Amino acid sequence: MNKTLIPLAILVLIVLVGCNLPNSQATESISPEQIFTQAAQTVAAQLTQIAPSISPTMPNIPTSTLTPMPTETPFYTSTRTPIPCLLVGFNDATIDVTVPDNTIMSQGQAFTKTWRLKNIGTCTWNSSYQLVFDRQDGMGIPSNYSQSLTTGSVAPGQEVDVSVNLIAPGSSGTYTGYWRFRDPNGVYFGIGGSSSWIVKIKVINSTTITLSPAPAESGTIRSDAGPFPDYTAGESNADITRTCEVFLSYNISGIPSTATITNVKTNFSNYTVVGNPFGLGVLNAYVVDYGLTLLPIDFVSGFPGGHIANWSSTDALNIIESSPDLKSVLQSKLGSNRLQLRLQFGGSNGDAIKDRITFTNPSLVISYTTP
Repeated sequence: MNKTLIPLAILVLIVLVGCNLPNSQATESISPEQIFTQAAQTVAAQLTQIAPSISPTMPNIPTSTLTPMPTETPFYTSTRTPIPCLLVGFNDATIDVTVPDNTIMSQGQAFTKTWRLKNIGTCTWNSSYQLVFDRQDGMGIPSNYSQSLTTGSVAPGQEVDVSVNLIAPGSSGTYTGYWRFRDPNGVYFGIGGSSSWIVKIKVINSTTITLSPAPAESGTIRSDAGPFPDYTAGESNADITRTCEVFLSYNISGIPSTATITNVKTNFSNYTVVGNPFGLGVLNAYVVDYGLTLLPIDFVSGFPGGHIANWSSTDALNIIESSPDLKSVLQSKLGSNRLQLRLQFGGSNGDAIKDRITFTNPSLVISYTTP
């Protein structure tokens, strides 16, 4: 029963008892025990009548919420993966020092491929480590070709430039050669253990021409006179009061303006020598624009910088070699009519001996492709 009904029931009982007690006359003849017995019976009867109409209300019992105990997270100790002995790394932006993938080459063009790589393993590389041709297009080397990876040593963390000399095939197409590294025990290694390094070029049909100086526009200017029809650089007399410079004008109007210059070689190997011209210093070549008429005022005093090529000996002149700088200059000149050069020595030896070199037909060998 609800606790709030108990006082109400007692009140009701008191009223009922009071209403049902005998009058004063009758109670005088009834004993106290009888009075209490009669009252109890009356209360029981009344409660029996009231009980069906009362719906007991259960007290609100708070429900406890159990908080689960936290689960302990196991602690793991990390294990460091050891760095391999042989591992190669590189920077995407600098790996191809020369001849990036898909470089356009002319047929039979000689070139040097150079990769810049980093030793990220724990072992030092030395001359016993090999760069080995692996497969596909050899580009001028035999199928079993190998060479030393380095002539010195490359410690862990150091970078090294690895180069190989190749020749473009004689027919047009795309060519790819794969190369690998090998340790002294014959184990191949790379990024993942056996990665290949790639040489990829595109060979297209090309034209090669040889340009000789235009005679009416080329010659020698002496410090006090000229022009003269030969091509002489150096001293014109023994007391070095007069020096000579060579001016060369090449007609490039026949090369299409849409052409791509793939190679420029200087062929200055035909000459005669008086005295010791290279005792005067290095012979420098400069790009000039003196027009179609050579004049004495074109002579340049002193020994300026900014040369495009140079030779330090007759042995150097004997090599018909490519000039990347001259190639770039010629490319920028396409669409115009002339490429002009000046040759002069960079000093004087003061030996009171006539020292000079005279060229015969100093020519340019130019290779180019057209769309």
